[in-house]
Amino acid sequence: MTTFARSNMWERLGSEEFDLIVIGGGIVGVCVARDAVLRGLKVALFERRDFASATSGASSKLIHGGLRYLMNLEIGLVRESLRERRIWSQIAPHTVHSLPFLLPLGGGKKFRERLLYSLGLRAYDWLSYDRNKLTDPEKFIPAHKKISLNQISEEEPTLNTENFKEALLFHDYQMFSPERLSWACLKQAMMRGAVVLNYAEVVEFLRDGNKINGVIVKNLEDGVEIQVKGKVVVNATGPWADQLIALATGKEPERKIIRSKGIHVLTKPLTHKYAIAVPGKGTHFFVLPWLGYSLLGTTDTVYQGSPDDVHVSEKELVEFLSVVNNGFPGNAKVKRGDVVFFYGGLRPIVEKDPTETDEEFNSYNASRSAEIFDHEQDGCLGLITAVGGKWTTSRHLAERVVDKVFEKLGHTAPQCTTDTTPVVGGEIERLSEFIESKIEQYPDFPPEVVKNLVYYYGTEIDEVIALAKQDPILAEPICDSRKEIGAQIVYAVRNEMAVHLSDVLFRRTNIGNLGEPGESAIRKITDLMSHELARDDNWKERERKAVKIKFVSWARTYVVVNPRAWGNMTGKLWPDIEKKLHQAIGPVKVSFTEKPGDGIELARRALLDGYEQIIAVGGDGTINEVVNGFFMDERLINPESVFAIISTGTGRDFAKTLKWPQEIDEQIEHLANTSVFPLDLGKLRFLNFNGEETTRYFVNIASFGLSGATDRAVNSYLRLKQYNGKVAFFLGMLQALLTYKNKPVRLKIDNQFDDVLEIKTVAVCNGQYFGSGMHISPNSQINDGWFDVIVIPGITTLELLMNVSKVYSGTHLNHPKIRVFRAQKVMAYPAHKAGEVLLDVDGEVPGYLPATFEIVPQAINVRIQPPSDELD
Repeated sequence: MTTFARSNMWERLGSEEFDLIVIGGGIVGVCVARDAVLRGLKVALFERRDFASATSGASSKLIHGGLRYLMNLEIGLVRESLRERRIWSQIAPHTVHSLPFLLPLGGGKKFRERLLYSLGLRAYDWLSYDRNKLTDPEKFIPAHKKISLNQISEEEPTLNTENFKEALLFHDYQMFSPERLSWACLKQAMMRGAVVLNYAEVVEFLRDGNKINGVIVKNLEDGVEIQVKGKVVVNATGPWADQLIALATGKEPERKIIRSKGIHVLTKPLTHKYAIAVPGKGTHFFVLPWLGYSLLGTTDTVYQGSPDDVHVSEKELVEFLSVVNNGFPGNAKVKRGDVVFFYGGLRPIVEKDPTETDEEFNSYNASRSAEIFDHEQDGCLGLITAVGGKWTTSRHLAERVVDKVFEKLGHTAPQCTTDTTPVVGGEIERLSEFIESKIEQYPDFPPEVVKNLVYYYGTEIDEVIALAKQDPILAEPICDSRKEIGAQIVYAVRNEMAVHLSDVLFRRTNIGNLGEPGESAIRKITDLMSHELARDDNWKERERKAVKIKFVSWARTYVVVNPRAWGNMTGKLWPDIEKKLHQAIGPVKVSFTEKPGDGIELARRALLDGYEQIIAVGGDGTINEVVNGFFMDERLINPESVFAIISTGTGRDFAKTLKWPQEIDEQIEHLANTSVFPLDLGKLRFLNFNGEETTRYFVNIASFGLSGATDRAVNSYLRLKQYNGKVAFFLGMLQALLTYKNKPVRLKIDNQFDDVLEIKTVAVCNGQYFGSGMHISPNSQINDGWFDVIVIPGITTLELLMNVSKVYSGTHLNHPKIRVFRAQKVMAYPAHKAGEVLLDVDGEVPGYLPATFEIVPQAINVRIQPPSDELD
């Protein structure tokens, strides 16, 4: 058994000089190191995180030709990919497996689409003419063909064949684990003498004039730095390539690296036998069966942040699920609560047109061809950058890079052999026969465990089984929901340079890639690792907390609950609501309000702590408070954050505008299935009751005059309001009507109106309803960038009472004295000793005039859109 210890690797660095230093432990860097040592070079590789922990581990797990690249007429790239597809299947037969794809095609006017894809797949077959030059006939890939809709219905009953005219069947390959395949290549390099280190960051380049002749490497585990000499340095850092170029040259590269972000979602199985390719206008996505689940991917958007900060936001996740549900040709729909795990990564794409801005750049249509840069012209002789490409073509890119390395060394390059040399564990002629032989060889282990171990280790399975036989505990599964055994954990630490819990969960095994395995499983793994690494309990606790973020942060949902809403019923019903909410969207963090203003502080604190979705549970006042918590210093705390509601108040005015269901179960169902859209907000500057100028936001309606007086009266019936809000509102309104006197107010509405009026009420409306169901502004839309301003002048109380029913029905706008304006800014000042003119903001009285109301278009992301998309 060959062991590889980081300490031994580190010691070798101080005594050896290398032909080649590779920076980056993703699949490109790994393939460069493998190719170089197989051709006789002395190689060192450094990765500042763990191997295959970024782009290489965040893939769709496909080894494929790239049908869409054929549609872009990138014939050379497609041919290269199809050739490399065959090579990977041949040299890594234990971890690269054939995957059948269905390509559903629509009917009607989509004949051109059907013809295009049919011809495209025919060309796909022609370009892969050598696809079955394989040792194992069971890995042969047939030519594409049409498949009958009846057969699809029988084999995939969740698919609705009425949605398409025909379907084409073709094949590509899928990796059991991209991280394991990367490791198999890397281990081969180490077995041939390469020095390899994870958690080792290159912090500086060594120079002799304009010649790069080494690097300074920092061991991130202990902070120690060391100089490493090397004749040629290859930058294979993917999305970080431009940063490393800047470190070496002191300037930004002439051609920018554009980072394309892609996310993947693991969810309940939507299909069983077939992968589904769903083409769309300017995009596509896959539904891929993988280890009993469905892997959905991927998105393709330009990412402009730091590559160190990439993560999947709740907004991105919900939007992608909406795309899948709208495009998937089946009856099954994916709810947020069906998500088991998700991940995101960055693809580096070399800029083709320097005049094109990031906003104009289309990352989906951008070429995935790789490029190699020699930085001699930048004053860095001996530095080469390899960037771009894709998983499938990484071996061939590495071949070209190593050819370039030999050129820089002044030697003739020996022939590359990585296309015919099996990776470690891949010396297998017929996989099914090998699996059967191992099942017979190890009758004490369940067949499914043995098969799983073959997929992980290939011919090296015996080393893992030997560990399991030494200790019965190591032969036991990690948990009931996984096939992995304890021996794999020990093997990863002793033989595979696993340093942290995340290395084992997500890269040496798939235990974490299938979602959280449970607290007991995580403790079992940390116990095994700490014993091997001689770590204490503090280390175990830190490691558990670090990986816990990977599992619980995927929800990142914080719920603010007003238990007194709906006559205290919200608090009483909350345990049942929380259980159903958990089933629908996953785990949530919950806090309860205790006094006015708590909703603002709780939401704000949650967003500052990194939560990305805030759900307000309560009435209109709670909803309005939570929205205000999204802002600090009049700026959104997190522009990617998402707001949602479960409306349990008495009036439900905002929910009525949205046509949001009243039943709690229906609201949760809608919440689990809705997408995200931008919501306008109103921004209000006014005087609070301390006489201080204050700013707050409102989602629905802000008004002044009689409405403010009514709210003050209603709130005086506090105890009654808690038990019967409608009765309290009726009594408060009656009291206000009997005592309120019309107020003179100067009203300025954009540039269209400026005058003093005796007013009964002025409502500045983003939504449609206020006052427990009054349809005050029936034409308002919450995402059109405008207020509807309803001005009810100083009519008599009797006249108002005679028209109250019309206000509830929304037919009052025909009254000759009522005026309606469309505006984006409204200013209101008390005039002629009007006295205190109270404001009403979504059922609360925050202060009084003077006040300024401004619309903030598309201010916040909201997850409350009805499935019909009807917002009127």
